[in-house]
Amino acid sequence: MTEHPRAPRPSVRAANAAAVLAAIRREGPLSRAAIGEHTGLSLPTVSRQVAALMEVGLLRESLDLVPHGAIGRPRVPIGLDDTVFAACGVHIGVSTTTYGLADLRGNLLDSDELPTPGGSAEDALAYIAGKVRAFLRRWPRRTVVGIGLASGGLVDSARGLLDHDRLGWHRVPAADLLHRATGYPVHLDGHVAAMANAELLFGRGSPSMLYFYAREVVGIALAVDGRLHRGPGGGGSIAHLPIGGDTRCPCGATGCLEASVADRTVAEAAVRAGVVAEPDIRLVRAAAQGGDPRAGRLLSDRATALGRAVGLLRDALNPDRVVLGGQAITDPAERLPDLLRAYATTTALPGADIVSVTTLGPTLQATAACTGLLNRLFDHPLDLLDDARKAPAR
Repeated sequence: MTEHPRAPRPSVRAANAAAVLAAIRREGPLSRAAIGEHTGLSLPTVSRQVAALMEVGLLRESLDLVPHGAIGRPRVPIGLDDTVFAACGVHIGVSTTTYGLADLRGNLLDSDELPTPGGSAEDALAYIAGKVRAFLRRWPRRTVVGIGLASGGLVDSARGLLDHDRLGWHRVPAADLLHRATGYPVHLDGHVAAMANAELLFGRGSPSMLYFYAREVVGIALAVDGRLHRGPGGGGSIAHLPIGGDTRCPCGATGCLEASVADRTVAEAAVRAGVVAEPDIRLVRAAAQGGDPRAGRLLSDRATALGRAVGLLRDALNPDRVVLGGQAITDPAERLPDLLRAYATTTALPGADIVSVTTLGPTLQATAACTGLLNRLFDHPLDLLDDARKAPAR
């Protein structure tokens, strides 16, 4: 039986600080007395935690929200201070790397992207680190709590190791390499898990949620009681979910989901059909929008295959809500009805109207990568800020 490392149990002080922060994030500005009601903590304990969190810059008093005629400090509402700290996020995709900076509410302050570098993992991460350092210098007034690194492939978050066959990376100490190159704390996570976390923190996530992602790769994440389920080896894989069809997968089989619906598969099929001259999914979308029925049929077939997969997974896992993300689903949006029709005809469970599309939009990858650090900050606010103070000045 494999042993999986567990995060150390937080101290009572740390747990109380996280509880106070969670109540304010969830409910908005609250008086000290109201925080006590939401957390079950005594007023002296609440006051100590509020003072500590205000001292480090996570909370602030909202004097403009004091009820008229209120007397005494416990009635002054305490809100999240989103002007001091920010989290950086780096999403490494097969073809594109996106990086950004988000405030404590998950609002993306800035982002940029570059083609994912080729060559060795060490050289690629060093190049990305240089771009990120230059990017963060544009925000000298923000205190960066660390870097959330998100990627496809097989991720070992506890050890910071990344295996990514599509990039040729094997057992790469990605978190340590990026930490050494930037000086910031780095948290590595699978990109689909990071996107699901973003939904739980800032989107339409619900306590029991299936997050389904499709672009160049496909993946799912499952949340139970408001927290992501993490089994052996990190997240599960749906790359080889059999959905039918004759597309051959690198595994040797035909009809595997990822091989059938990936951007490159659709683009290469469009080249063979004479729709476009080179395998670029953007050209296929443009041809469909221009009225080419062959391009439209290729995109419709992909949406239908995705819908069948969503229906099968919904029936197997039976979540309260299904959230869809990734440009294969959201861009172009006019293919979404094809996906939803296929889903509705596949699912056998009642209440099929539990599916929604992510509200995080085209900045999904950058926002999701940032939330890896924000999630850790909200769970262990005082510890992570201690680590952030050790980062070098930019």
